[in-house]
Amino acid sequence: MSGHIYEFHGGAVEYELRCDGCGGVFRCGDDSYFSWPVLCDAAEADGWRVKPGLADDHTCPRCATRAARPALPRPRTTTAVG
Repeated sequence: MSGHIYEFHGGAVEYELRCDGCGGVFRCGDDSYFSWPVLCDAAEADGWRVKPGLADDHTCPRCATRAARPALPRPRTTTAVG
């Protein structure tokens, strides 16, 4: 689960979005962390792959790029006969 809710005294709630791949935290420079949908929209605008639920998959741009790259082919090995 990469979405977290923190509740504070007085009823304040803050949300945190973490990458499922590397555990990195999405940082925003505004008050987006007070609303889960707004935080997800801000993360998407910053290149994150975000699904709407707290327990859904969320991926930072670096991990998304890594996952999108095709695997390199394995080198062929030959056996010398002699």
